[in-house]
Amino acid sequence: MAADTLRVEIVTPERAVFSGDVTEVVLPGVAGEMGVLPGHLPLLTGIAMGDLSVVQGGKTRHFFVESGYAEVLPNGVSVMTEACDGIDEIDVAKAKQALAHAETQMKALEARSHEEVEHDVHDAHVQALDRARRRLLAAEREPKH
Repeated sequence: MAADTLRVEIVTPERAVFSGDVTEVVLPGVAGEMGVLPGHLPLLTGIAMGDLSVVQGGKTRHFFVESGYAEVLPNGVSVMTEACDGIDEIDVAKAKQALAHAETQMKALEARSHEEVEHDVHDAHVQALDRARRRLLAAEREPKH
């Protein structure tokens, strides 16, 4: 690894998604987007659902990540997230189906408004709908090669 690169590891509970030397990382931090360059001061930060990008060989690669944590060191970044996919790997048709399913589930929950719906159940449905929308938006805006 050269002094002008960072070793980046992105892992989920199921798999290692990305491992490589990059010149820049942009994380979706919980307080906003955060850029990381070689030599960055060490820190541990939460990451939010969104677009994580790495610059490798002059090309930018985008990933859709869910919440998690990132450990930043002067020579590397380790990202531990619940789920992550390369944006160019997201199947738009499946993402549309997931969004339609999440919308249907939310409508069914709202139809039960005469009942008391547990707060955590409602929050889980809202999060699923938000995740499906963001995933589809990310996939549709990524140029396909």
